[in-house]
Parts: sequence; structure tokens; C-alpha cells
Amino acid sequence: MSSKKKKAAGILFLVFLIVLWQIIAVIVGRSFLLPGPVDVVKNLWENRVEIFTVHLPATLQVVAAGGIFSVILGFLLAMIMDMDSRIEKAIYPVLTATQTIPVMCIAPVFVLWFGYTVTMRVVVVVLINFFSVAVNVFDGFKAANEGRTELMITYGASRMQRFFMLRFPTALPYLFTALKVVIPWSFVGAAVSEWLGSPAGLGIYSRNCMSQFDAAGLIAPLLVLTLLALILNGVVSVVEKKVITWKGEV
Repeated sequence: MSSKKKKAAGILFLVFLIVLWQIIAVIVGRSFLLPGPVDVVKNLWENRVEIFTVHLPATLQVVAAGGIFSVILGFLLAMIMDMDSRIEKAIYPVLTATQTIPVMCIAPVFVLWFGYTVTMRVVVVVLINFFSVAVNVFDGFKAANEGRTELMITYGASRMQRFFMLRFPTALPYLFTALKVVIPWSFVGAAVSEWLGSPAGLGIYSRNCMSQFDAAGLIAPLLVLTLLALILNGVVSVVEKKVITWKGEV
């Protein structure tokens, strides 16, 4: 099946799910329990000023800062682990341990430390994301062709030259894979942290709607987050195709 046919099939299936959702919502007949897509879009339109000028910018600020710090921290940790196997054995278990702690359990601790601030929400996003970046990039470094590494050493290439000419290009596809994970989870982390308490953000907007039994208002910002995550992942995929022209050759 060609890529165009696959995309068409995906779009048709999505339309089918939306129509099915609307039909089930009409059958249930209680929008406070199951709002249909029409109810959600209507709510989004009616509250568009508040959502897009107040809450969305606040969430995007956390997503951007948390995502960037996650990539930087994860990349640095991957480089450190790649330097020496002993360092890897010391750091890797600690990284793994950080992922065994449920975010909802430790996030209140961050509230105590930082209060209901942007810093608290960014820390939550970083905690969720940095591990996937570190592991993916580290695997990318390890995937570098050992024969080519030895050849470069033979020709007198420095450690820095080997890194930028071989190991980094090899790890780039892995980095893009990590980015595709970081983007949606950054939105999730931002929304979760905002649920704990925030002056603005799509997460706190959803929480307020839940307390008012406004199911459509609860889902509307989640729809916005989903669409934004899909768009950003699509942009990353396009950039990856432009940048990774040597995939499979390094």
C-alpha cells in the first residue's frame, strides 16, 4: 500500500471514529456524561478567547521550557555515559530509578519546594521526559560503527573529531525518535502539573470544568493539546527527512 493510500485510510478511520463518537453521544443523550464532538467544538468556540489567549500560552511556555531542558539534560547524560562504561553502570540505575516513581506521587513535593510556579511545572515535564532522551541518544552513540571508529583512531582522529564526524551523526536519528516521544509527553506533563495548581494553563482549565460538571469543557483543551502535539510531531518528521540524508550509511 502506497503512503498516500495509507494516509487516506488513516483519515477515513479517524472520520469513522468521530462519527461513531457523535452517534453514541446522541444515543446516550446526556452531554454532561458523554459530550459529542459537536458539543466539544461548540464549547471550544464559545471559550476560544480564554483558551487561546490565557491558558494555551501558559501551557506552551511550560511545554517549550520543559521540552528543551529535557533534551539538553538527556543529551548531556547520554554523552557522560558514553565516555566510560563505569560511568554508565553508575548512572544508568539511578536514571531507571527516577522513572519508577509515579509523577503524581512526587509532583506534590515539587509544589512544596517551588510553589505553584512555572518552575514546578517545568520540573515535572523534565522528570517525565529526560530519561527517554538519554536512553535513545545513548543507544545511538553505541550504534556507531566500531570499524570506522578504529579506522579514525588509526588516522589520528581526536575524540572530539570522532564524536562530531561519526558518533553524533549516528545518534541523530535516535535523537529525532526521542523528540517524537518528548513532544506529546511534554504536553501530558504540563497538563498534569497544571492540575495540581496553576494560575493559568489548559490543565487547570480542564480541572475547573470538571468541578463544574462541564464534560465538553473538560475535553476541549485536551483536543487542542492533541492537535498541537500531532502538528509538532509532523514538523519534526519533516525536519528529520531533511536532515537525516545519510540514514543507514553511517
